[in-house]
Amino acid sequence: MKPTFHHERLFRETEGVHFSDIWVPGQNGLDLVHHRGQAISPPSDGGVKHFYVHKHQTDNNRVIHGQRVFELFWPGFMHPRWFVMLRPESGALRIPAGCFHRSVSCAEGSILLNHAQRDPDYDEKTEFRPTVVQHLEAYTPKFMGASKEEILNFLQSNGDKLPRELS
Repeated sequence: MKPTFHHERLFRETEGVHFSDIWVPGQNGLDLVHHRGQAISPPSDGGVKHFYVHKHQTDNNRVIHGQRVFELFWPGFMHPRWFVMLRPESGALRIPAGCFHRSVSCAEGSILLNHAQRDPDYDEKTEFRPTVVQHLEAYTPKFMGASKEEILNFLQSNGDKLPRELS
C-alpha cells in the first residue's frame, strides 16, 4: 500500500470554467487550511521536526491554490516514509488515522481543503498535538507527485531542513 488520492469528478466545462464534484465519500468535516506565505505545519521546535498524528480522523488534503509537500510516516504503507508534492491537479491525498504527517508550503503560500473523515471519538482539542517521530532517518523515503530532486529543492528553498540522510 502507498499513499492514495481521491480525484475530482468533472461534470461540466465551458470556456474558461471548470465544474467538478470534489466530495470524498465518508467525509463528515471540511476544513480550510490557509498558509499565508512560506509555512511549515506543525512548525519545528529547536531544529527538530514535529508531526501531527490523528487518532480519530483520516485527512483527505486537497491543495486548491499554491503547492505543498507532505512528509508522511505510517507503518501501514509498503514503504513507511513518503514525501508527496500536492498541487491543485493532484487530487485529495488520503492520510489515514495513525499516520504521522507534516507539510511545507511554497513561498506564496497555499490553500488546502481537508475532506475530513472523523469517528465519534474525534475531539479537536486532542487531535492536533505536535509530536516527534523517533528514528525517522532509518527509513528510506519514497517520492510521489514530483521527482526526488524537485521535492528536495522545494523543501530546501521553502525553509525546511533537508533530512540528514538525503542532504
